Amino acid sequence: MSAFKRVAFVRPVLVRTAISATALALVVAGCGSSGPSHAASSPTAAGKATTTVTGPAQAVISPTGVKVIPGSATGKSPCEIAAPTPASPGEVGAGAGGSSKVATPAEVAAEEHGVRGKVEQIPLTAAEQKVLNAQMAAAANVAREYPTVKDAEAAGYMESTPYVPCIGAHYTNVALATHFDAAHPSELLYAGTTPTSKIVGLSYLVWHPNGPPPGFAGPNDRWHQHNANGGLCLRGGVVIAGEESTRAQCAALGGHKTLLADIWMVHAWIVPGIVCNWGVFSGECPALGGRIGGSMYDPPAPNKL
Repeated sequence: MSAFKRVAFVRPVLVRTAISATALALVVAGCGSSGPSHAASSPTAAGKATTTVTGPAQAVISPTGVKVIPGSATGKSPCEIAAPTPASPGEVGAGAGGSSKVATPAEVAAEEHGVRGKVEQIPLTAAEQKVLNAQMAAAANVAREYPTVKDAEAAGYMESTPYVPCIGAHYTNVALATHFDAAHPSELLYAGTTPTSKIVGLSYLVWHPNGPPPGFAGPNDRWHQHNANGGLCLRGGVVIAGEESTRAQCAALGGHKTLLADIWMVHAWIVPGIVCNWGVFSGECPALGGRIGGSMYDPPAPNKL
């Protein structure tokens, strides 16, 4: 049973989901990286990013053509100890996850048991690298601006998931989900849900019809969705079960399986002090252990910032 399944069926009130005429929506957990990237948004600051390292030729190739470097996931990281199975298909490597092509609970389970680890990065052009450096610097400024949950809530972000090992606790501002802006992510990720919990990463949840939105420069920010097996189970705008749930299971909980076809997500692990060596846009951060519904400091895999 995956981490998300435990969240979904043990703690029903997970996510406040807003679906308006403009199709803005809040989607739970599993914010990984799958799908092609497009043109970059305008840079807002200067900086450096290290996302152009090329891995070995023998890297394991996922169903989406993404290469995961063998041995980079050892089973011993805090993330892997705390969550032996990813919370969602979108977290696996650079993710196949969330695609509506993943059509059954068995296929969801198979995707969740896919290859974890460091994603091989595709080299960038000099022009792409320059833009990406600026975008990464702008994103890092966000982490400094909202260092704790208290700061995020004061700025209009609301808790949208509990703490989940490997991906953190999500705080979302749906007003920022209309387009991609490296300097204004719609989601902030924290080490827990107390006011003093510290930021561990960013997530960009964007409404964009007809494919992934323009995002970070280069091809390495692979966006994902949560539409596998008919999508998430929603009840009154709240996610009460994950993609692995059947329509019958969802109905028994009083919910409806819901496709959010135009909602896309990608993580950015850029917070100083958080070493996410599977890649800046990877589906999971191996440094984030802890306990689901608790914090990254809790057993079975406690760690510290």
